[in-house]
Amino acid sequence: MVGSLSATPEVAELYNMIETANTTEKATPPSRLSEKSGLERDQSNLVDFDGEGDLSNPQNWSPTLRWSLIVLVSTLDFAVTLATIICAPVAPQILDEFNQENTFYITLIVSIWELGEIIGPLIVAPLSELYGRFYIYHAGTILFIIFSAACALSTNIQMLVAFRFLNGVAVVSTVLNPSIVGDLFRIEQRGSAMAMVGLAPMLGPVVGPIIGGYLGSALGWRWCFWIITILCGFLEICFLVLLRETYTVQILKSKATKLRKDTNNPNLRTKYETEHTAVQLFQNACVRPLVLLFTSPILFLMSLYVGVVYGYLYLVMTTITSIFESTYQFPSSVVGLSFLGLGLGCVIGVFVCRSTLDLWVRQKSKTTQMRPEQRLPPVIFGGFILPIGLFMYGWTAEAHVQYMAPIIATGILGVGLVSTTIPVRSYLVDAFGIYSASAIAGCAVFRNLGGTFMPLAGPPLYQQLGLGWGNSVLGFIALAFIPVPLLLMRYGEALRLRDKRKFDP
Repeated sequence: MVGSLSATPEVAELYNMIETANTTEKATPPSRLSEKSGLERDQSNLVDFDGEGDLSNPQNWSPTLRWSLIVLVSTLDFAVTLATIICAPVAPQILDEFNQENTFYITLIVSIWELGEIIGPLIVAPLSELYGRFYIYHAGTILFIIFSAACALSTNIQMLVAFRFLNGVAVVSTVLNPSIVGDLFRIEQRGSAMAMVGLAPMLGPVVGPIIGGYLGSALGWRWCFWIITILCGFLEICFLVLLRETYTVQILKSKATKLRKDTNNPNLRTKYETEHTAVQLFQNACVRPLVLLFTSPILFLMSLYVGVVYGYLYLVMTTITSIFESTYQFPSSVVGLSFLGLGLGCVIGVFVCRSTLDLWVRQKSKTTQMRPEQRLPPVIFGGFILPIGLFMYGWTAEAHVQYMAPIIATGILGVGLVSTTIPVRSYLVDAFGIYSASAIAGCAVFRNLGGTFMPLAGPPLYQQLGLGWGNSVLGFIALAFIPVPLLLMRYGEALRLRDKRKFDP
């Protein structure tokens, strides 16, 4: 154990401090015995779970309940991300009905959502760390349903854009789902669940244009919003039946409150409680996502990487239709099928993550202590696959190679996208513990900024450089990020030890 702890100078120094503290404790003079007895009394008033098998601990719930919740939250995330871009194919219909000739609204209807989703996580994450996941998840989902119905009932383009923005603000699943996985599963068991919740936000935008195109042609553009309203309404009913509080901090806080009332002992508390006032706790929670984002090198680098990757996803999705229509003469009725390569690649990427995330952690745990950085090897794999997909996609389309070649290239791109984003979210959940929701929210800022502005840069880039060199530039940028996971695997533990904030697992 000592050998593994001495892997870095910082850890060795920490070990020496522990040894010094142990030696000092052995020589404690009688005059300090009263202080130690006071500490023991404090420990006796500490409220925690009743042993390893306590069923009030979400990680001890039955596998059936835990996986039912994972399926539910993943389905909601799929529906939410489906709603992001389902209206893109019917945007011309919307403009025709509202007698709008400004084509800027075609882009705005989609991108305004992403702007809302930058703000939403900064509200959702702090509230979930103050009041738990249960009420925030329900409140956000109900608001999302209301705003989706309002989109379907819009009477002008400005009303539609406003409610699309509010739809983005009301999204809770994207920021809370990874944290819920951390609530429900122990570190070495999170890989499969994290892969499932990571697939949903990738598949939704891929399937959305296909469903939106056919649904808009058959029933009209309003049904693109009604179908989301109905699906999310059904899921909310399921949540009312199955969802319960999963956040350890809130569960123990409720337990301590009940015990104080039952025993008349006002000194009972949990290890997470502080002397701060409610106002101070609220203020700290509200700024935590941005503070973490800009003060933690780990979170900043990973968020920047995810922002680039997510921006590439939206850039490809917003340009693939025009490329296959103009280059390969796909009719509008079947051009949505060109997204299937990207979707299949995302599914393959999920299986890659599922088979490697927990496997790597378990293998390393046999010889060394489990560390969050053990989640990062798949990111290295994704870092190499991603630029390969971009190079192949750009040059095959540029040379008018048979249409299956660029579709296969988007499949490779999908593998790289998922192999990068899912392990990063797993890493953040492991590294930031009880504040993982804030870390995910901070990451969402860069992710949604990439999803908002990268597609706007795509058309000018392709016009200036062509598809081949345009995508090659993107590929070279992706290559530049490959050292990031390598550096964090080497120095991530030292960076975390230097951070004086405590992120309990």
